[in-house]
Amino acid sequence: MLMPRSLAPYVIGRMRSVIGGIGPVRDAMYCLARSEGFPWMITWERKVSSRPSARRRRIVALATTAAALGVSATIALQPADALKYAKREHNLKVDPRTPVWAPGPVDVQPEEELHVVGADVMDEMTLGWVKMMRKAYPRLSVTMEARASGSGGPGLTNEISDLAPVGRELLPAEAQAFRDKFGYDATPFRVATGSVGSLGKPAASIIMVDKDNPIKCLSMQQLDSIYSSTRNRGGPDITTWGQLGLTGAWVNRPIHLYGLKAPNGIEWYFKIQVMKMGNYRDGIQFTKGKGFEHAFNVAADDMKARPGGLTYALLANITPNTRAVALSETNGGKCVYPTTQTIYDHSYPLSRYVYIYVNHRPGTRLPAKVKEFLKAVLSREGQQQVADDGVYIPLQPSVVKEELAKLDTM
Repeated sequence: MLMPRSLAPYVIGRMRSVIGGIGPVRDAMYCLARSEGFPWMITWERKVSSRPSARRRRIVALATTAAALGVSATIALQPADALKYAKREHNLKVDPRTPVWAPGPVDVQPEEELHVVGADVMDEMTLGWVKMMRKAYPRLSVTMEARASGSGGPGLTNEISDLAPVGRELLPAEAQAFRDKFGYDATPFRVATGSVGSLGKPAASIIMVDKDNPIKCLSMQQLDSIYSSTRNRGGPDITTWGQLGLTGAWVNRPIHLYGLKAPNGIEWYFKIQVMKMGNYRDGIQFTKGKGFEHAFNVAADDMKARPGGLTYALLANITPNTRAVALSETNGGKCVYPTTQTIYDHSYPLSRYVYIYVNHRPGTRLPAKVKEFLKAVLSREGQQQVADDGVYIPLQPSVVKEELAKLDTM
């Protein structure tokens, strides 16, 4: 099926400068752009009107905003679920101390909508939350468009969505675009803990070294001193394994660093969590994937010739020649390995959350429909959707309490 004429001017005219124009594209679904390897999808119906529908225009505007933020764009006839499947990792239950949802009053007007636009990697549990809202408020049209984490921020900025599920922290350009338009920051709510080690879903970060490296544990300050030139955690400059206490052949061996080039959600999280927004030192080898081989697996393969290598990565990237290192929050603190339990309770320092972002102007109240959606997500029933996913991990009751307390102020 050729692209409908009613949509073509909006796509070609507004995207040509980014992707060099769109030629004859045949199919009902197209990938307009990619961010962090996640596809952005655009669809249309076969019935063509003289002017694109409001939903079509929203989709095109979102793709255009993504391009304006510097997201590389391409046309690729690839399945939308590429690299998104993740096997079940756990059978954790929702803590019974998590409060039950009692839907509050929402004054729904005729044809009123609630738009949820964001991460495809959160689609299964997001759909569960959407169904909860539809059941509680049958007169409210609750829509869901799960394209990519990179669609969440632009959706809020363009006022396309009311809630934005994002499988990471907003990237700098996304956050700045929102701030430039509204004069304040988008508000994040933690809605689940990331996975233990999936490549298909946001996961805890690990520190990976050669399997024969005798290092037993690293602290957050040591990692900052290894990767950063500014060392905002206050530690000394560290460039050799001997400075970390290794002896023998390792005492003068340089630490060869690997990483990902910005913008990238994993790299951005590492910069926030470990480096406290410091600057990277020179000499880091930035890796990228080759075909279906993940970037961190490329680094692992390179370590065969560089036993002094070190990189942040994911548990799924561990290969026979590499291993994960235990981490401590403080120098001399308890060394913790990434496991389902330590990631659930966040005693492992690089455990992650995934979020829903909303547009809340300070000093005002959130719309009741937005507030109720978040209350549903942070309820026992909402966290059951997380548990049923089997990859993401339900929030602890203490985190739910903190997020609900924040919501009560809005």
